[in-house]
Amino acid sequence: MKLFKIYFSLLILNNITVFAQSYDNQSFINLIQTKKWFEIEDYYQHLKDSIDYEQVKPVYLAMTGEVFNRPDEAIDAYEYLIETNPFHKDAPTLINLFGQPVLQLCFNVQKYTKGEELCQKLITISEKDSTINSDVRLQCVQWLASAIESFKQFSKNIPILTVIKNKVDSKEEVKLLPDRNKSGNGIFFNAKWNGVNLRTIFDTGTGTGAYIYNRAIAEKIGVKFNSPDTIMMNGNIHGMLGLVDSLELGNFTIKNVPVFVNIETVDFPDSTRVKCDSTLNSWLDIVLGISVIKHLGAIEFDFVKNVMSFSQKTDTVNKRNLYIDNILYMNMEICDKNFLTYFDTGGEGVGLSINTDFYEKYKQCISIEAEAKQIKDRTGSCNEASLSNRYEYKCPQIDIKINDQVTTMINDCSVAKDKENDNKFGATEGGYLGNAIFKYCKKATFDFDNMVFSIGK
Repeated sequence: MKLFKIYFSLLILNNITVFAQSYDNQSFINLIQTKKWFEIEDYYQHLKDSIDYEQVKPVYLAMTGEVFNRPDEAIDAYEYLIETNPFHKDAPTLINLFGQPVLQLCFNVQKYTKGEELCQKLITISEKDSTINSDVRLQCVQWLASAIESFKQFSKNIPILTVIKNKVDSKEEVKLLPDRNKSGNGIFFNAKWNGVNLRTIFDTGTGTGAYIYNRAIAEKIGVKFNSPDTIMMNGNIHGMLGLVDSLELGNFTIKNVPVFVNIETVDFPDSTRVKCDSTLNSWLDIVLGISVIKHLGAIEFDFVKNVMSFSQKTDTVNKRNLYIDNILYMNMEICDKNFLTYFDTGGEGVGLSINTDFYEKYKQCISIEAEAKQIKDRTGSCNEASLSNRYEYKCPQIDIKINDQVTTMINDCSVAKDKENDNKFGATEGGYLGNAIFKYCKKATFDFDNMVFSIGK
């Protein structure tokens, strides 16, 4: 159920890497091109007063806005860069640098009307650009006209996800349900999907709005399928795209939730897959993914009272440590070094996985057992392609730091035997963190307004 995304398909113009060449502060642009978002954030915050702020700020906002859950700021920044053209580029280059990414962003966040408006602005710029030849101008205009038609079709055929926060004086609490997996620490609760209560898991590792393993559940709640065609997720899971009209959770009502419905069949002679399938269906009915979760502001979990609530305030003194690139990533510290982790709250019974690159750099402070052992990974389904074997060393004890809060994980850490056995969903230079982290804290808060995760003991 991981790594699912729909891409806005447009005619791609020739890629031209010119931005870095046109900008005085080469180091900042070089850093932006790495997409190391927390390093970019630190650089910007510490040095913004000593660099060309009027040019850097819109570039920073444009490039980081989507991953830091500020898409409106990003779109505004892209529009400013298009209108002012601070680097004095011709129309094709301007389209390539800022037009294509902002149109993709408008699709991702369903700002269809804004996408049409920006296309029209770029058409006007192209028509007025006397430095390009007529064939290139025509190609630009035709591409943008095609994009306008695409946005009109999106507006007509893809209902916009809408989050409505009910007006209440105090935050409404949602009762957490026990995790039926004895070794798990998943966050489960009941939510109303099209008016039907379903056992739901809070899963920051699912990129779509919702995920259903069992088609019978989809039929039970009346999922509207976009088409009878099947698609592939993660390259190995067959499923269908659909829509849930309404989700009621706490003091939120969410309309038009996109859902992926798994239609894989179980090979009954394969006992491993039969066990996998029966286990999944006993744990949950439906998965709530990050593309909905990120709209809910500050989400607080109290594991002593076993409740989830939604804060009315999002003020924070903690440093930003989350970003979203279809799924959730978190920056924490191991061995007093930044450690980037794919943070998957749907990772049942999984603790911390450290990939080879990080371990090789800092192995002097990471203790592991002498012998590697085989483990089985499952990703989103019980088909053979979703099951894999890896070898890893157990790490009996390790200290991690999340926003200055140190936590010692006991028997919940592993280190890949080698690069071939890295957790394929973990960050390359860091690793993977599952929901075992919640056994070490009494409280946890996901603040998606400020992109901060914090824990309390």
